[in-house]
Amino acid sequence: MKNTELEISMIVSESFGENTYILRKTDSADCILIDPGFDSEQLVGFLKQNRLNPVAIFVTHGHIDHIAGISAVKEEWKNCTIYVSKWDAYKLTDPIGNLSATFGFPLKAPDADILLRDGEKISIAGIEIESHLLPGHSAGHFIYSIHLDEGVVIFSGDTIFMDSIGRHDFPDGNYDALITGIRDKILTLSEEAVLYPGHGPKTTVGRERRYNPFLTGDVC
Repeated sequence: MKNTELEISMIVSESFGENTYILRKTDSADCILIDPGFDSEQLVGFLKQNRLNPVAIFVTHGHIDHIAGISAVKEEWKNCTIYVSKWDAYKLTDPIGNLSATFGFPLKAPDADILLRDGEKISIAGIEIESHLLPGHSAGHFIYSIHLDEGVVIFSGDTIFMDSIGRHDFPDGNYDALITGIRDKILTLSEEAVLYPGHGPKTTVGRERRYNPFLTGDVC
C-alpha cells in the first residue's frame, strides 16, 4: 500500500524545541499526531482551526517533551488511540521514567491503548505507518516510516538530527546501540529519504551520510 498526497504539518514547543507532527491525507479530516509536546494549546488550536480529527497518537519514546501534550489531546478527542512501543509504554505514567521528575515537574500522560512491536504496520486515517525499534536514546525508542510514491519519510524522534544524534546518557541510553541502529535502520535507506526529527529541521539520509560528524567518524 502506498500513501499519496500526504500533508505534514509541524508545531514546535518552545520550552524544549520539540517537534510535534500532524499527518493527514489531503482529502481527509482524520489525522495522526506524532509526539504531542508541551505546546498543547497551540496544537489543539491548530487542530480545531483546521477542523481536523486526531484519530491516533504515535509516540517515538516516552520522554516528557514528547508526551506532555497527550492529555490535552485526549481531553478534546477521547477516542484518539495512543500507540507506543511496548518497551517504553510505562514511561507515559512514570514521572521518573519519562524524566519529568528529574526536571522538577512530575507529569503523567494517559496510558497507552496499543503496545507496538518492532516491524508492525498500522493502517489508519488512510495512512500506512510502520514501526521500527531503534534503541540508544531510550530503550524502547521507535522510529516510524511511511512509504510514499516519491520515496520514504521517517519520523526519527531523538535518534538522529541534522548534523547530530540523540543523547545517550539517560538511564536506559546506550551510545553503541544508537549508532548501530542509525546505521542499520536509517542509513541503509535511499539518499532521498526524508528524516523528520524530534528536534530541529528536517534533513535527508544522503545529507547525514555525508555531513553528520557522528556518522562520518569526525566525532569520537
